[in-house]
Amino acid sequence: MQGSQSTKLAQARVLTLYAGRWLDLLDFQAHETAPVFSPSVSTYHDMLDPGGTDAARLAACWAMRPHVLRRVGAERLRGEATHARNRPVDPYGQRWRTTRDGAALETIACMLSTAIELFGSTIHEGDR
Repeated sequence: MQGSQSTKLAQARVLTLYAGRWLDLLDFQAHETAPVFSPSVSTYHDMLDPGGTDAARLAACWAMRPHVLRRVGAERLRGEATHARNRPVDPYGQRWRTTRDGAALETIACMLSTAIELFGSTIHEGDR
């Protein structure tokens, strides 16, 4: 069980790191007047600091996920409007109906959710 727990923690840490890197790359803002995800934002440090704690990483994932999901919705609306105007050929119905940022944010949201689950499962396994 200890090996499984350490593997889950390692996976959660990597997912948090990758999500933070993507948010930084995209110059993510929770909304138009919010600060850009950068060293001026505390969650940046909580997600990217190699010396940070897992509790801080988990809290940062919880804090960022609703903002990312809100932007996912906004980007999806923009993408659906573009799709409706352009009607690209999509024989399988599998094209993203969002913007490029929206597709990236959907992936980031998945990373954050999975990291939250993995961090949470290690805590619950430790209680057994």
